[in-house]
Amino acid sequence: MQDKHYLDDWIHVPICQKGDKLYHYTTAEGIRGIVENREFVATKSDFLNDKMEFQYAVEVMERLIERYIVNTDLRMQFSAKLKAEIDRIGIISSAHAALDEDEMSFYVVAFSKQNNNSLLWAEFTDFRGYCLEFDYEKIVEGFRHRVFLHGTVIYDEEEQMNGLLESLLSCIHSLVEKGAKDLQGFFEEDAIPSEESLNQLVDAMAVVCSVYTMFFKKSYFAGEEEYRFIFPPLHYEKGQDRPQFRLLDQIFLPYIMVELETEQQELPLQSVMVGAKNNSDIAVRGMKYFLKTQGLDIPVLLSDIPLRY
Repeated sequence: MQDKHYLDDWIHVPICQKGDKLYHYTTAEGIRGIVENREFVATKSDFLNDKMEFQYAVEVMERLIERYIVNTDLRMQFSAKLKAEIDRIGIISSAHAALDEDEMSFYVVAFSKQNNNSLLWAEFTDFRGYCLEFDYEKIVEGFRHRVFLHGTVIYDEEEQMNGLLESLLSCIHSLVEKGAKDLQGFFEEDAIPSEESLNQLVDAMAVVCSVYTMFFKKSYFAGEEEYRFIFPPLHYEKGQDRPQFRLLDQIFLPYIMVELETEQQELPLQSVMVGAKNNSDIAVRGMKYFLKTQGLDIPVLLSDIPLRY
């Protein structure tokens, strides 16, 4: 079993390793844009399928505070300061409506670690679309021209809480080494850190929470086994256009296009699977022909999920 690699020494979000594959479920229109233009649709974070996206980690952090900080006054003070700092940062605040929309707009391209996953077929393509297989390393390399984060979405609450706790301990240890000795007994009943030390800890943990929240989802969505790439607010990217909009069930969904830049001429697409309901005799043949016209000679298979209708 391979050792896990993480996003950061302080941020324990698992990342893929050399040789891993990622799968992107999309429509015929989606695969055409990816193959012809080397562009992925990145959806605005607060328009994703989980309405708690980019807010849920705050709930987990509150439960961690309740469990581990035994000094009641310190627990209440730390919790209030942390929420205030998170609101000030603005990335995951539920009270962000008054802020400029683009100032807090992160955009997500979703992949999965699962090939031929019935949940994802149903969610994104109604079993009629396509599942694209990519090499992890080449996808990461293709996005290098952009500022982005990437990692495995964490669904288990205990794993989420353990990650936040390890980050909190790392923050405390770092600050103690820098002179904030009054944080050494932070989890004890008689803990009385100074205002300065507490504020330093709050500032550090607000940033930690803001990163973790991009990769925390509730366990209801665990079947997706999502691996996501997250791109920053538009105002960080000079020269970016305003977001575009696609329509889904009469709803406007904002997105941006993210180009995949690769040194090699061929797109790092390794195979395509056709959805089980797309079982016309020409579905696989048509995809093979389309890919061939784009210089891609790769396997194209029909999903073997046994659907009657």
